[in-house]
Amino acid sequence: MSADNLRASDADREKFIEQLRLAMGEGRLTVDEFDDRVQRIYASKTRAGMQLLVADLPAQRVSRPETDRRVPQWVVIMWIPWVCVNVLMVAIWLATGAGYFWPFWVAVPWGIALLIPTGIGISLNSGPKRR
Repeated sequence: MSADNLRASDADREKFIEQLRLAMGEGRLTVDEFDDRVQRIYASKTRAGMQLLVADLPAQRVSRPETDRRVPQWVVIMWIPWVCVNVLMVAIWLATGAGYFWPFWVAVPWGIALLIPTGIGISLNSGPKRR
């Protein structure tokens, strides 16, 4: 017996309804068509019966939980003043003779202070992507 002829579960129905919901969101189905097909999915006993209701729709890609590996924008914005100020400090240091590297006392403590929220922001952003 093929898997399509097995009785459908509630999870199967929800999967097909989600496919219909996406098709309606894309404009492929009207609200009335969506409602009619949802009622017919709930009335279907097998997966084969439900597949007939989505056969005229394009196949949906299986989506996996995506992880957003980008650095949050607020972290980038937080580091921009640090970079600008330290570039200015190094330019002043070079213009005044490049002796003792005093910009260290601006860059390092401020940079260490920024590392804590940066680490928190990146670790919170590395989980599953939320809708």
